[in-house]
Amino acid sequence: MSLPVILQEELDLKRCKEDDLKLAKELAEALEVPLRIAREKQDRENTLPPLDMVNEITWRKRQELPTRSAARNHLKIQGRSLLLLLTLGAAAAALILWGLHLMKG
Repeated sequence: MSLPVILQEELDLKRCKEDDLKLAKELAEALEVPLRIAREKQDRENTLPPLDMVNEITWRKRQELPTRSAARNHLKIQGRSLLLLLTLGAAAAALILWGLHLMKG
């Protein structure tokens, strides 16, 4: 009568060991995931884009550079805007002073 109990316990022990090995394997695979992701990210960063894409990027960079005349026009516009801002400030100050003068009486 004790024989079937021992066999059952041995089967349970064997099943537990198999489950333990399976879980250990899954844990090892789960621990590899961050390393694999880091490796893939580094590979993507170290890989050069196709030559057509490189040519297109350099062409865009050249097109984005302002010419001398465009830079000169930009400076003119900024100077004009600054002049308008100072004029607006002077007008606001004049209106405030005029209002204060009227209040005094």
